[in-house]
Amino acid sequence: MKRFRFIIKRLLSMIVIMFLVSFLVFVVLRMSDADPLTVMIGNNQSTPELRQALTKKYHLDDPVHIQYLRWIKGVLSGDFGTDYVDGQDVKGLIMSRLPITFGLVIMSSVIGSVIAVIMGVAAALRKGRPSDAAISGLMLVLSGAPSFLVSILILIFMTKYVPGYSFIGTYTNFGEFLQRITIPSLIMALTFVAMLGRITRSNMINQLQSPYIATAAAKGLKQSNITYKHAFHNAVIPVITVAGYMIAGSIGSTVIVEQVFSLPGIGGLLISAIEENNFPIVQILVLFMLGAYLVMSFVIDILYTVLDPRVDLK
Repeated sequence: MKRFRFIIKRLLSMIVIMFLVSFLVFVVLRMSDADPLTVMIGNNQSTPELRQALTKKYHLDDPVHIQYLRWIKGVLSGDFGTDYVDGQDVKGLIMSRLPITFGLVIMSSVIGSVIAVIMGVAAALRKGRPSDAAISGLMLVLSGAPSFLVSILILIFMTKYVPGYSFIGTYTNFGEFLQRITIPSLIMALTFVAMLGRITRSNMINQLQSPYIATAAAKGLKQSNITYKHAFHNAVIPVITVAGYMIAGSIGSTVIVEQVFSLPGIGGLLISAIEENNFPIVQILVLFMLGAYLVMSFVIDILYTVLDPRVDLK
């Protein structure tokens, strides 16, 4: 019953946050100097009749709160609006770019998390040894390496030494899709390795120094059971929590690699929409990224209580 109340409370708070933030973004965009009519007309000849027709079509003369209510009603029914620049369906634009962004997020998070945990545990088991210093030093270097700089350096290296490998631009089949996202995913994975690796090492060391580990050893349990069944199980719980929030945040961080590698993803679409004052795309993508983050944080909170029943839901 307590978990059910917690879930209902979190879901209600998520809905309130999404409404408030989406309304704030909607209002701020319309307070800017950009004129939606100018964006829609573009290079076409502007006439009073055309401006009046567009104003009536998109209800731009309505109060802002009425425009918002009309927009959010459409979003809830699956209508994300029309692109101001090209007149395309916003939902179709987003759906066509989701595979790249989701592919980057999933591949980078899986690869980065696995490598981070392996490196963190290895460093903790060799605390104070040269291998521990080497692993810790590598993770420290990775934590300070800007992803855009790493992307550019790898781009230059691949172009010069692996000229036959195609990793930039669009794709036509699943093989090309994997080819496009592999290198950018590895670059994004470095952030996971740097952060989660250090957290894993620190938590693992703390667990190995805990009294219950000494008690388990005194009882004659195998070292492998002590290390992986007891110490690792408790050490990895905070790592999963941090990893969840990093995965949620990585949806927005795809912007950099998508721009550098010219990948048609959500991040690149958001940047171009902001530059073009394309309000319908900006407001729905902000709502989408916020929703993804809130859902992931919600899932992580529930998962945390499953992994560690001692955690009380409040």
